[in-house]
Amino acid sequence: MRKTYGGILHLAAVIEDDLDGRDTGLSKPQRIGLADITTSVLTCRSINTSELASILPRKVKSDENRYRYINRWLANDKIKPLRVMMGFIPELLESLYDHNKTAVLMMDQSKISEEFECLMVSMRIGDRALPVGWRVIKTKESIGFDIQKPLLEEVHKGMQVLLLADRFYGTSALISFCQNFHWQYRIRLKGNLILKHQGGEITTKELIKNNLHFLENATLSESGVTTCVGALQEEGHKEPWIIAMECKPTKGRILDYGMLWGIEALFSDLKTRGF
Repeated sequence: MRKTYGGILHLAAVIEDDLDGRDTGLSKPQRIGLADITTSVLTCRSINTSELASILPRKVKSDENRYRYINRWLANDKIKPLRVMMGFIPELLESLYDHNKTAVLMMDQSKISEEFECLMVSMRIGDRALPVGWRVIKTKESIGFDIQKPLLEEVHKGMQVLLLADRFYGTSALISFCQNFHWQYRIRLKGNLILKHQGGEITTKELIKNNLHFLENATLSESGVTTCVGALQEEGHKEPWIIAMECKPTKGRILDYGMLWGIEALFSDLKTRGF
């Protein structure tokens, strides 16, 4: 049972009231739990469950019971984070990117423990990133398109989107997905991919060497997926940016890829700043 007094209760009540008016798929007990845990995280500025248990606004006999409550809530497989976020995503996109502006989405992954990686899709706001959807997978490798696809499909289909993604995701499957959804994209490619262009073949790493900075209608190996590709080697950088895009490549459009670094600050917050 929730406490009816205490310094953080009012914030929990405000969050619960907001959740009640959203299509999150949560039951009332689940909404109360999310509101209480969120309030505790905001107050502690920590994700340490022991710290959260010390202030969680629940009427229980001990901190140990609060700790168990938090772990039960987090382990509840009936609570789907993506489903919950669908109560927020359309409103965020429409309020931040109205008047036909383009929503900038970033996709990347980060190690969160020795065995687990987090794939995250975030929305660029200023120079920062706001999480939209995520999946935590037990792996030490790049997370594949089978996991990427359902995350990206949750994005509001009526919005204009520019997707930025690192070279670990530079596949024909992701490029084809963006084209089918009529999204703009700046997806970095690895240096060992084979491109077919104007009757010949060239690897992506050979583009700079051969002074081929802008290719239009290049086909990715045997996939049959055609895209434009821009390549840029900046002074002082060890590796070039080889960027697949849906439009005629220019230097400026290649540099659009730099907006991806907004998600790095987000990962830094989650890992080192306890929030």
